[in-house]
Amino acid sequence: MSTARSKNSDDELKTTLLPCGHEVLDALQCHYCDYIQDELIEQLMVPKDASKKERSFSHPDEFQFILVHQSCELSFKGYLYELKRAVTAIEQDHLEAAAELVERCRSWILIAARQLQHLVDHLTPQNFAYFRDLLSPASGAESIRFRLIEITTGLKPESPYVSHRGQMYTFRQFLDRGPALGVGRPKTRWWTASMTEAADHSTLRSALADAAVRHNYLQLKVSDEGEEATRAFGDLLKSDSALQKLAVALIRLERGILAFRKVHLNAAKRHIAEDSGTGHTAGVAYLRAVMETARCFPALTVAAERLEREEEG
Repeated sequence: MSTARSKNSDDELKTTLLPCGHEVLDALQCHYCDYIQDELIEQLMVPKDASKKERSFSHPDEFQFILVHQSCELSFKGYLYELKRAVTAIEQDHLEAAAELVERCRSWILIAARQLQHLVDHLTPQNFAYFRDLLSPASGAESIRFRLIEITTGLKPESPYVSHRGQMYTFRQFLDRGPALGVGRPKTRWWTASMTEAADHSTLRSALADAAVRHNYLQLKVSDEGEEATRAFGDLLKSDSALQKLAVALIRLERGILAFRKVHLNAAKRHIAEDSGTGHTAGVAYLRAVMETARCFPALTVAAERLEREEEG
């Protein structure tokens, strides 16, 4: 930062030249480059090797690969920020405000889906092959923010998650396998302490169930899954209430998450075909199985699908 002088029609003003190149009247004034942490953004564009040392891009298209994933992580952060507010709003029975916040969550996950779609459209399998081995055994499945999205939206640790290599796993069972030697064995335990903590707090799913009890759709003793809960949520979806609007927003959110999963699946189909995943998964088969099984609002989802079939029939 250096001092400069600018000519004014009346006086000579003392100004400051910032590291970004902008000349400002006051060195302490709020400045865009500082506000968005421009220097940090530039640092993020540089890849690092396994020892955390900066390295050159192994292929020019590695730039877009890392940028897209960083952008997705920022969108996930936006989702988690609004989700926390939505849970609080539901608990306080501010249901219309909660529905709006849930729609913001949906918007953030769809933004991430569009960002990931960029790689489907613009990264060829041949160019990805230049740097794929440099990423092993890292995997997008290690994204803590996306795992927190799954948990805080409604996936319980004991929720059915994926049928993988002939075995059905719950959410925690699949992520909580420890690192092991051998080809195809986990090299990272994907479950973290932050996920355990998140699972112990209110989620969108638990907040919805509590609200359904308060508004006499669910009985206190009834679980938020299973046939009885499905019928109760079916009645809720047929009502004209603020809670019904929230339930519809949550269904749209679930489908937004599925839309993101589908783009991720399509990216895997394009870039690795039926090969094993970058991590230790079966790649495309794993992502397809998660789409078929994992649901944040299982009873609500079934109730909505039944109602849609009734309306169509």
